Amino acid sequence: MQSSEATRGDAFGYVCNRCSRCCRDKHIPVDPYEIARLARAKGQSVGEFRMTFTVRGQGTALRQKQDGACVFLGPRGCEVHGDRPLVCRIYPLGRHIRAGSEYFSTLEGHPLSEGDFTGRGTVAGYLEEQGAGPYIRAADGYLEWLCAAYRQFGLGPRGSAATAELGLAGTDLLDMDGMIAKHCAATGEVEPENIDDRADLHLKLLYNLIGNMGANDAQEAADHED
Repeated sequence: MQSSEATRGDAFGYVCNRCSRCCRDKHIPVDPYEIARLARAKGQSVGEFRMTFTVRGQGTALRQKQDGACVFLGPRGCEVHGDRPLVCRIYPLGRHIRAGSEYFSTLEGHPLSEGDFTGRGTVAGYLEEQGAGPYIRAADGYLEWLCAAYRQFGLGPRGSAATAELGLAGTDLLDMDGMIAKHCAATGEVEPENIDDRADLHLKLLYNLIGNMGANDAQEAADHED
């Protein structure tokens, strides 16, 4: 089943019956907030988690097992269900942003899926039932920063030559733990414990980064004019 574009007010209802067929042969992207939550659930640092559970250790997508199953699919289903990423959380909905506007599609699932489309409720109600709010907020925050960074400097999440100029050589901008630890060690601030507060601080540091780069560029231009 695949629908046309839908909004939060449109009718939608779905009941997952835990058949786990949707947990195979899927590309599951993850952002720094999702990585940090999953790392906590596994009792690991962000760096350890990424090396163990993400594709090539890059921290942008979850690994799959040799049979195509998600790395977290166990005999009883998802082993990190409480901290599952947004794309899993809102399945079978797909969330899309176009020209700043949000819309949803209904994804075509496995032909033998035991999930039930009920038609009761709304898209907004389903998102709330799945606890999607904090994930959407974080996803939008990182997307907005990435767009701002690319617009200004062509700066990607893996960093660039410009990060070396700011004393961030070797820094991976996707590593929430690493950036926060470095910042707090330098400033004497206490690291926040709450994961949502940590995401807010991480985004603040990312925006500070491109702000500092902009200030450096302006100073260089002024020096050149002199």
